Amino acid sequence: MSKPIIIVSNTPVAPTGYGQQTKQLAQRIKADGIPVGVSANYGAPTNMEVEGIQVFAEGLIKYANDSGPENIAMAASQGGFGITLFDVWVAINDAYHQLPIVSWVPIDHDPVPPRVAEWCIKGGNKLIVAMSKHGEQALLKAGVPRDRLVYIPHAIDTKIWTHEGPTCRDVLRVPEDAHLTVITAMNKGKRKSFPEMLKAWALFAKEHDDAYLYLHTDRWGHLDGINLIPVLKAVGAPEDRIRWVNSSQMRAGIPPETLAAIMRSANVLLLASRGEGFGIPVIEAQACGTPVIVTDHTAQPELVRDHGYICEGQEEWDEMQESWWKIPHIGYILQGLENNYTDTKLGRVDRAALAKKMYEYDADFVYLTKWEPLFQKIFKGEIRLGVPVEQPVALNRAQRRKQK
Repeated sequence: MSKPIIIVSNTPVAPTGYGQQTKQLAQRIKADGIPVGVSANYGAPTNMEVEGIQVFAEGLIKYANDSGPENIAMAASQGGFGITLFDVWVAINDAYHQLPIVSWVPIDHDPVPPRVAEWCIKGGNKLIVAMSKHGEQALLKAGVPRDRLVYIPHAIDTKIWTHEGPTCRDVLRVPEDAHLTVITAMNKGKRKSFPEMLKAWALFAKEHDDAYLYLHTDRWGHLDGINLIPVLKAVGAPEDRIRWVNSSQMRAGIPPETLAAIMRSANVLLLASRGEGFGIPVIEAQACGTPVIVTDHTAQPELVRDHGYICEGQEEWDEMQESWWKIPHIGYILQGLENNYTDTKLGRVDRAALAKKMYEYDADFVYLTKWEPLFQKIFKGEIRLGVPVEQPVALNRAQRRKQK
């Protein structure tokens, strides 16, 4: 029997970036003949099966700090190991550091926040996987040994995210000859820089009466985000040229084919975040032939190809993470929109050529060239992840109080 792999992350049916990556990776591991399961830290109140993949329910403690290590220990007792895909600063269970783990780590600040660096170095039995080239270099500077660090990017299915396929401007009620900006980002906290992006777009719309905006996010900020309605009013954005995703459909999960049609309908994706561990919409958009506007910080610049625009900004101290991110400058966002408007009107954007440059992020390509060789080295013992254990180490009483 092959040795099992347990992925600790969002459930594969969760409409999140981590959920999407978990599903893609688990499907390909399963197709490779390796037993695989998912230990959910979000989106699974009970055990379930998703396309033949066993999903274990969230634990009783926040962020699956109890169930995650327990399920990895179960795989380890059979000679397997765990893969973690989450923001590692939330993992407070010391049992993680005693288990064989491949940790796919996002770095959305610069330098690496102290708690993230501690997780990556502590224990000595983890293999750290940087999901961006920026993250790889930052982790090396933070002290992660070269032989315990590899780079594997996030990926997309380029059979879905392609410049060839239907568009949906008629459904969005956007004229075919209008300029359409798309913002797709989770409205949680202030990392996505919604006020700055909306201010810049409102200034842009005042100069161009054919400018439209589609917002694929929660407009009210229910997840500790920002209520965007007052922001739009404050910046004087034209309400009649703004389109919103249906909130209930978004929470349930909109099919990627529909999202790809929306992206093909756009002239530009605006995602000028303060920081990104990766930034999946950036490669999704470009795979559909749509240029992007991002901030000059963390993983974002390395993803940008033809006709993209990278905004300068001002560094800002994030007290919670004890590191820096960057506020995009409104004037630079506006300039990016103007550049894209000109490129669009003059027919300069070669969508097919742009889409081809995203093949390096194709999910099959990334699995075959990155993940599969890595798994073979681990199973052959060429990469050691620690001694398998039979029983997980539970949270102690002090840790439980801290988590509550």
